[in-house]
Amino acid sequence: MTDSRVPFGRKAVILAVFVSLAAMFATSFIYRMENPNLFVRAQASRSFADAGEGEGGPAMGGAMNGAMSRVKEYMDRVKQNPDDLDALVGLGNSFLMMRAWDRALEPLEKARQLKPDDVTVLKAVGIAYFNKQEYPKAVEAYETILKVDPEDTLALFNLGVIYKHNLQKPDVAQTYFEKVLALEKQDAEMIKLARQELAN
Repeated sequence: MTDSRVPFGRKAVILAVFVSLAAMFATSFIYRMENPNLFVRAQASRSFADAGEGEGGPAMGGAMNGAMSRVKEYMDRVKQNPDDLDALVGLGNSFLMMRAWDRALEPLEKARQLKPDDVTVLKAVGIAYFNKQEYPKAVEAYETILKVDPEDTLALFNLGVIYKHNLQKPDVAQTYFEKVLALEKQDAEMIKLARQELAN
């Protein structure tokens, strides 16, 4: 009697785990559909896409230690030279990786004062303001990028996301997504996402 119950109990536990995982996946998918994020292009030296996500453990601990040592290095450089643009951007991006939006903005805004038309700085500033839900300031950063490069598809796409999902201006958003599809030739993921936004 006991032997027959054990396999059933195990099956019930395994089934419960699968049901829980399916529910988590569905919830995550629905959340991402209802709350789209900005498109971030990974860069070889300074990538902050999907920063802060993932499981804990030794690898995560090592990454955090590395990030903290970089923060200290950048802080030391800024202390020695407050106009060190590379250090300011590095410090800002390090804080973006930690999702410390306010702390990221301090060096990034200083970098923007030093080099107002730097597209890399403006993209980082836009990400920080977007995550702080200060959408007009994020829009201003991306629109400044378009003054420098009217064909920057990343800025166009991100403006589309903000206007559609955060400022509730779908007609304005549509023009940005259409421009992305007209200009973007290489980034298949961005093309796919722009098509999805226009289809919805």
